[in-house]
Amino acid sequence: MKRVSCSASVSRDVMPSDPVEVFEPGPPSGGMQRLRGARVWLLRFGVVAFSMVLGALAACLPRPTALASQARRLASHVRARPASMPSPEPEPKPTTLPETVVAPFGWMDEARRCGRRGRRRFCDGPRRVPRPHGEAEARAARLELGTLEAFGRLRAGGASAEMLADIPDAEEKLLWPVPRGFLGRGFGYVRRPELAHRQHRGVDIPAPRGAEVRAANAGLVVYADNGVEGYGNFVVLLHADDTRTAYAHLREARVFAGQIVERGHILGEVGTTGLSYAPHLHFEWWRRAVPRNPTRHFAERPSPQEERRLQIEAQRRREAMSRAAVLAHR
Repeated sequence: MKRVSCSASVSRDVMPSDPVEVFEPGPPSGGMQRLRGARVWLLRFGVVAFSMVLGALAACLPRPTALASQARRLASHVRARPASMPSPEPEPKPTTLPETVVAPFGWMDEARRCGRRGRRRFCDGPRRVPRPHGEAEARAARLELGTLEAFGRLRAGGASAEMLADIPDAEEKLLWPVPRGFLGRGFGYVRRPELAHRQHRGVDIPAPRGAEVRAANAGLVVYADNGVEGYGNFVVLLHADDTRTAYAHLREARVFAGQIVERGHILGEVGTTGLSYAPHLHFEWWRRAVPRNPTRHFAERPSPQEERRLQIEAQRRREAMSRAAVLAHR
């Protein structure tokens, strides 16, 4: 410290002539400088640590862009549902008749034929077809129905007059075969790119597993089995105008070769037997041994609003199945 003398008066007890000593601070010592430097570095370290903690917390919180994209997805889902549509009711269980009515003489012997197409393995079973009996069995034996050879002859050429004699007259329009289904993949060259060269010879009608399938017209059952590769449990009807309708991928058939059925008769249930990725009916319509597009010939097809509702229900079923599959693998 540096001592300085001053002659100014600072109090009444001090005489004007007495000198007053005032201390002026000098430069800090080395220890004080090190203490001040440590405080500065400590403050900087605290600021950096605080910023790192804030960054970690921000990373855990959802970002505004993610929240915005989620909101857009929810909004699009809400827009997809018509405003006037009521909330869908719980899906009713399929009404399956007792086995004593569907198959009074039991079911045909089990036969599960499996194969491979490309990288995909599939099975045309389990076989679920009623055992033939009665007058229909005798008719099938007389007309040689129910075999792959008979199916091949009818697919390639016309039917005999004896086959067409007992079949009721067919109506011009085809009855929509699955009341709880909507139109999926259409007719023609509509497959995915690797199969674009192959014609889709019918239309696909997605529907809940177990939904009832009905006859598009009155006809004679010429085939009901699972011997056609890729088609699963398969039913073919011959109609009075010499056309044929085919119903593939059934979970079970309720008719057998030789039966004569009326328009709207229940033929079976929707399933996934054969080369099928999801529950649906593959429907084909043949005229003069050539597959035709049946889309414009359907009657009682669901309205666009009803089809949209069925599509939303199908999407929810697929999402539920995906969630169940993920939980099963955990």
